[in-house]
Amino acid sequence: MFHRKNYKCLLFILVLVLLGGLSNCYIVESPTVQVEMDKAGMHRTLTYRLRFDYPLVGKDCEYVLLQALPASVYISTDELDDLQRLKRLSAVYPKFVNIEVATERAQPFSVLLSGTPKITETLRLPVHFRYHAPSDKRSAATVAIPLPELYLSCPMADSELVENELVARPDKLYCLNAPESRFDENIVKDGQPTTIANLERCNWRRVHVDCQLKTPLRAEIPVGQANAFGPVLCGTILLGWSLALWTIIRSIANTRRINQRLNEQRLLQQKVK
Repeated sequence: MFHRKNYKCLLFILVLVLLGGLSNCYIVESPTVQVEMDKAGMHRTLTYRLRFDYPLVGKDCEYVLLQALPASVYISTDELDDLQRLKRLSAVYPKFVNIEVATERAQPFSVLLSGTPKITETLRLPVHFRYHAPSDKRSAATVAIPLPELYLSCPMADSELVENELVARPDKLYCLNAPESRFDENIVKDGQPTTIANLERCNWRRVHVDCQLKTPLRAEIPVGQANAFGPVLCGTILLGWSLALWTIIRSIANTRRINQRLNEQRLLQQKVK
């Protein structure tokens, strides 16, 4: 009886050891991001469906999805401000984006979508396409949106979750540059003090991500004909003047008709008296 109890205890300890060894050997899978964009129009939405492996879920880790946007794409800061106010988006983006300039005069920038790792999560980013300068060589421009990058930051206690196999550059740490909506490589200079704020801001690692696309992130944007500028300008001026004259003539005619009716009513009132 005594030997049987010892055998059960040894078997139980062996199972615990094996389970502990398996957990230590478990390799965290790379996050998956499915990216999809509306198929038509100048105003579209980028939809991201993220999936994280379960060891990263429920921890104090944070992620940032960096979406670089070319000069031919812009965002409406007012629209994103409203989405953040409604708790439908958590993002970092430039405070001002000039939506009036053409592609040739615009600059590329990035939008940072942040959150905490979950088994599945869906994010939506509204984007808009700029017009291009007129050209006599093409009637449409192809705009390609690059794939997003993923950054993870975990506290020191959970730093082992972000293993070397998961990290794109194990020897690199990145600092979150919120005012510029980007990440900068952490370069420690001699004599630079190490503070808790710097450690938290520069504790980001770029990780491998499995990006899955249903369709390429490309859009065909129409381009105006440069040779048609003169005729279009003349036609627009002629049409504008024609409408202005028609409006003046109609206004004068309506005024005369109203005055005539008022005079007729005055004459009727005088006859009644």
